[in-house]
Amino acid sequence: MYNLVVDAGNSSIKMFLFENGKIERSMKCVAVADLLPTLEENVPVDSIARCIISSVSIAAEEIAAVFRPFFSVIVFGISLRLPIIIKYGTPETLGSDRVAAVVGAVARYPKRNILVIDSGTAITYDIVTDKGEYLGGNISVGLKSRFRALHNFTGRLPLLQVDKSAEGLFGTNTVEALTLGIQNGITYEVEATVKEFGRQFDDLLVVFTGGDSFFFEKRIKYNNFAEPYLVAFGLNEILEYNG
Repeated sequence: MYNLVVDAGNSSIKMFLFENGKIERSMKCVAVADLLPTLEENVPVDSIARCIISSVSIAAEEIAAVFRPFFSVIVFGISLRLPIIIKYGTPETLGSDRVAAVVGAVARYPKRNILVIDSGTAITYDIVTDKGEYLGGNISVGLKSRFRALHNFTGRLPLLQVDKSAEGLFGTNTVEALTLGIQNGITYEVEATVKEFGRQFDDLLVVFTGGDSFFFEKRIKYNNFAEPYLVAFGLNEILEYNG
């Protein structure tokens, strides 16, 4: 029997089938109405034992209503039992993706000081200690969001995409200047943040996750790993912990 993890983000709804702590299959759709048909194309619903839903955009209860006739469903909330200790001042305002990523990091790298960097629409930095205490973090503007912002809030700058092959200190035309300005700038931000956290926390491990995780992993020279499905692993851990 599978665990079903549903992670509704800003641009899509991702579903993951877990068995024995491993991802056996992943699926993606953009509308709540597509959830059940997409799932049934891959596995019979009676092969799923239970489900956890996390959402930062769509109402989680709307998604839960799709699945509740078929199997047990829990909606992620800070009131659930967690395998970490939350030290954040306003836990009720914490995004479920931030908590789940930290839980996933602790599960995969126990008893370590870990900085989790989740890079998507936003880029978040979250610190958890070797005692399993989540202390807090920072939120900044994500890579693709910076390209959109410069296009939307200026009169003449074009809308460009991330160019992973772009290198150099500066550009010699507008496309290069814009691309390198954004990509180098966010790299410098991440490098400086990692360096400062490394000064404060001994033997720091940096774990990148999110859609741009491999972009940063290749550019940041530190003790780091890329785990693109860290949030899903964390949600599965929380589901098991509340089983």
